[in-house]
Amino acid sequence: MKRKLLAALLVAVTVSMAACGQKAENAEQGTEAEESTEAAESTEAAESTGTDGSYLKDYTASDYVTLGEYKGLEISMTSEEPVVTEEDVDSYIEYVRQMNPVSTPVEGRAVQSGDTVNIDYEGKLDGVAFAGGTAQGQDLTIGSGSFIDGFEDGCIGMEIGETRDVEATFPDPYPNNTELSGKTAVFTVTVNSISVQEAAELNDDYVAGLGIDGVNTLEEYKAYAKDILTEQQTQSYNSEKADKACTAAEENCEFKEVPQPIVDRMNNTLTANITSYASAYGVDIGSYVAAYYGGDADDYQATLLLQAEDMTKKYLMLQAIADQENITVSEAEAEEELQADAELYGQAVEDYREMIDEEAFREYLLTQKVLNFLSENAVVTVEQAE
Repeated sequence: MKRKLLAALLVAVTVSMAACGQKAENAEQGTEAEESTEAAESTEAAESTGTDGSYLKDYTASDYVTLGEYKGLEISMTSEEPVVTEEDVDSYIEYVRQMNPVSTPVEGRAVQSGDTVNIDYEGKLDGVAFAGGTAQGQDLTIGSGSFIDGFEDGCIGMEIGETRDVEATFPDPYPNNTELSGKTAVFTVTVNSISVQEAAELNDDYVAGLGIDGVNTLEEYKAYAKDILTEQQTQSYNSEKADKACTAAEENCEFKEVPQPIVDRMNNTLTANITSYASAYGVDIGSYVAAYYGGDADDYQATLLLQAEDMTKKYLMLQAIADQENITVSEAEAEEELQADAELYGQAVEDYREMIDEEAFREYLLTQKVLNFLSENAVVTVEQAE
């Protein structure tokens, strides 16, 4: 993906940016009374402009961060540039081949573990069919664990056209239908066909069947795979380089107390992002935060608040560097990127514009520009293999 936005609706904070300097010590909090006073005065000044004071444009970044060295910083990488080996290409091709097996019909033998069978079945409890227990033309790979305990083992040894009663027991609990939890049912199973799933032979015919534009031979496929891996490696390498340059620059800075309105915005957005990810993985937000950031799952809100504070410092540092280096995002650049993202997410431009926070979007684009600047001006030293 060419964009690091985690969601179309939440463009202010990204997990990738949160990782920038994540392992570094927390910066000084600015304990002197005069620093706290300066921060409060700046916040009041921002609020007097009629904004809510939650954006970088509402502040002068240099009021909150004193920059140290940020150009020519030495960072350690495993290589001077991304490297894709012949082994990488072969591994990619083999992975794709294994993930797209061809089905070969089997005749003249009974069902074995690993076979894919096409079956009809009807399940009964105490002789009475139950809802959801009947199907026709169902494909099942024996040994996959897709069906309840006992069903797949009960199909082993069956011949094509054979019908057999198979006992199988529902797990307890069984969330799909709690009334079936722990009960043993009898399934009348008929085997319609048997096949085996095997990796296709790696040749020009296989490549042509993949349907990749302009790729019809094995040699062309290898070149295509190398291009894909090179793009992926380059993105990963550049991201790691930028993160390390960002961390090194931050370690050279001194921070005062940061504006609370920005922290609150960062915290709200980060919490929304993390909540979405936790839901997608089927875990509670506290467990997800503890796994990703560390800390106590029961105190995840405090963990996220610390992350939001660190994020605010990074944004202020990047803004201060932008100010010093005259790095800006023009309206034309912002519009071009917005249109590209709208297309990426399959949205009409105006609809997408209404969905996002445009000022946060501009902040994001600026931070990416500055990160690229830091990366380009960093000095890479290659880590020595042990």
